Amino acid sequence: MRSSLLSIAFVLSSSLGFSQGNSPFSKFGPGDFYSSNFQSNFSRAGTGASSITNNTLNPINPSSYSQITFTTGETGIFSSTNLINHENASSFFTIANLSSFGLALPLKKGMGIAFGLMPYSKQNYDYFYRDTLEDKTPVKYVYSGNGGLSKMFIGYGIKLKTLSFGFNGNYIFGRLNSTNKVKYSTDDLLVFNSLRIRNFSNVNGFGFNTGMQYCIKYANEKYINLGVSWELGKNHSTTNYTIGNYFNEQTHALNPDLGLVEINNTENIIDTRETPIEGQITLPSQIQFGFSTGKYQNWETSVEFRHNDFSNYQINNEISSMKDKNTIIVGGRIVPNAKALGKSNYWKTITYNFGGFFGNSGYHINNNELNEIGISFAFGLPMKKFKYQTETFGSSIFLGFGYTNRSNAKEDFNENFLNINASIILNDKWFIKRKFQ
Repeated sequence: MRSSLLSIAFVLSSSLGFSQGNSPFSKFGPGDFYSSNFQSNFSRAGTGASSITNNTLNPINPSSYSQITFTTGETGIFSSTNLINHENASSFFTIANLSSFGLALPLKKGMGIAFGLMPYSKQNYDYFYRDTLEDKTPVKYVYSGNGGLSKMFIGYGIKLKTLSFGFNGNYIFGRLNSTNKVKYSTDDLLVFNSLRIRNFSNVNGFGFNTGMQYCIKYANEKYINLGVSWELGKNHSTTNYTIGNYFNEQTHALNPDLGLVEINNTENIIDTRETPIEGQITLPSQIQFGFSTGKYQNWETSVEFRHNDFSNYQINNEISSMKDKNTIIVGGRIVPNAKALGKSNYWKTITYNFGGFFGNSGYHINNNELNEIGISFAFGLPMKKFKYQTETFGSSIFLGFGYTNRSNAKEDFNENFLNINASIILNDKWFIKRKFQ
């Protein structure tokens, strides 16, 4: 995971090729890290430490579960299109997967629980460079990887007057795969002179994140909410094995139009599947804090700061070249009239989320760090509204959009991510106490 590998890949742009993947930088760390893809976080550029969220899930700060007033569920799909430009090389690709799944339940006023599943990181890269050995033999080096980690969480939040506390227990699991190839050309179909080494790491372990919020109310249902959340870096276990074999490239025998295909030698020169090696992965810590101000069920504006301790990441005693990441985030929400009923008032009940962020990325090329800047927005389109006593509630379809730029002008490098997050948020009133006369 040394930075020199990535530097070589970009410096030799005359022979560089990009292929399917979410980012060439997903080689470092366990892939590109996700912030929360729940709509209350994604569509507001990642805010969450200080947000008031009484009908959406906010796992960034589990103390927010104490604000849940309805049974709330959320699930959706997420897609990301990445356009990469570096000098004369460019690439374009798209990935799509489940954005998140979660369910939150109010236990009583000022107390709630939540559980769910969300992506933690995504690794998918493929790049190569060509070289010539001292004896004039051409060689091609290929580096690729795929996989990623997911996070399952269950949490609890409680409010004591103006102060809220909460915690999530997390189970992180997944697999990270990498393949390194050294490829030589040959005219003899029986000569297997190229080498492929595949490494597999199965990851699993338990973690913990917690948070608190302090709310100050003032005139006309307005408030100022201070919040902080943190997730401590932790070691998780890995089970690792390696498979290595020789191969060569040949024209496809049945369909020559497919071009060259890789034909493997029947025997593996390395195969440790029967004797895997136990190791550790150290995942980075995160702290996020800030404040929000707004009016209940009407509008909110948040300003937050997030620090990711990426420099402490390592896997199986191999230290990453990533640096710590710092981000300033601004987000907001507007609902003209959340309690309005009837078709004529439909547009008043739409939720408008928006946000933006900027900071450093933690990634660098030739010791020049890449900066990140992004914006996001979403429309929450309500479905049928219901009214129970003085409470109005209902489910919504959220369409969220985001744009992120990761770049460094000195290296003439640009990554542009276009993200779409479509979710359905279900709100319902469960456990209603029946009254009899």
